[in-house]
Amino acid sequence: MIGVDVVQRLFALRAAGPFQRLEDAELLLIARHARPRTFAAGKLVIPAGTIAEALFVAPVGGAYVDGVAAPGVFDAPGLLFGLAARADYIAGPEGLEALVIAKPHVFTIARECPEFVVGLRDLVGQAAS
Repeated sequence: MIGVDVVQRLFALRAAGPFQRLEDAELLLIARHARPRTFAAGKLVIPAGTIAEALFVAPVGGAYVDGVAAPGVFDAPGLLFGLAARADYIAGPEGLEALVIAKPHVFTIARECPEFVVGLRDLVGQAAS
């Protein structure tokens, strides 16, 4: 049986960038591995100079990096390419309720779901522009 919390995570993922390209069965698998994490307003999410060990999906609230709103899915460049965060990621004034997907799960998803990789590439391209 699928729990309500997993279904809620599935819908939150479905609304986020690279996950929009995936089938329901793929999203369900990812939703089972995504872990909710809450950050109070102004709380440090990813410190500058560190390499992300997880992908963050922000269905509620948001984060800021260098004073600019972070994308709804972050830190793909750090996770995929080993790039250190250029500045602190800080939870926004409304706080941040994130779904966190650990690096090993992201790489498994990327291997099993090629469309996810295309979505991440697009996300990284948007962040660079």
